[in-house]
Amino acid sequence: MAKIGIMGGTFDPIHLGHLQMAQESLRQAGLDQVLFMPSKIPPHKRERKITPETQRADMVCLAIQGKPEFVYSDVELRREGTTYTVETLRFLQNGHPAHDYYFIMGSDSLWQIEQWYQPAEIMKRAVILAVGREGLSARQMQEKVAQLTEKYQANIQIIDMPRVDISSSQIRERVQSGQSIEALVPGEVAEYIQRHSLYRS
Repeated sequence: MAKIGIMGGTFDPIHLGHLQMAQESLRQAGLDQVLFMPSKIPPHKRERKITPETQRADMVCLAIQGKPEFVYSDVELRREGTTYTVETLRFLQNGHPAHDYYFIMGSDSLWQIEQWYQPAEIMKRAVILAVGREGLSARQMQEKVAQLTEKYQANIQIIDMPRVDISSSQIRERVQSGQSIEALVPGEVAEYIQRHSLYRS
């Protein structure tokens, strides 16, 4: 049996904030491994043009290379249509029923989780690791965790992490305006973005 973290997202592009969230979750929750799982068509991002999945996957693999505890997973990319977290958890648990799964998310996602598809089953199938974000106090986080725990009998753990003011949209905007992104993404990812002329228009 292993404790497996799931780090999902569009990763358009993956950045240092994602890696720090995964590293702190690994350490504080005692995980054995974190799966980095790019989304195919996230339900909340249908209106935005998303970089092709092969390139997003390439950037994830470059970002986590040399870190054996971080593993790339194409589980969601191999499925057709919109991908839902609950279906991913069912798939993983059917394949490896002895493992315990931990879903890593930012506090913004924690506030939105009740609007996700079948949130009760998500919180039944996985421990939620909630990483604080800018603008939220520890008390606000604790109150939200208590509310969800009582309503869904959820197991939610707060991951303490220094505030990281990085977003994928910020990186795309900086590339488009010709600004450096070297402090925001791994060097290999910055080189990939430049080599493939991503986010230029």
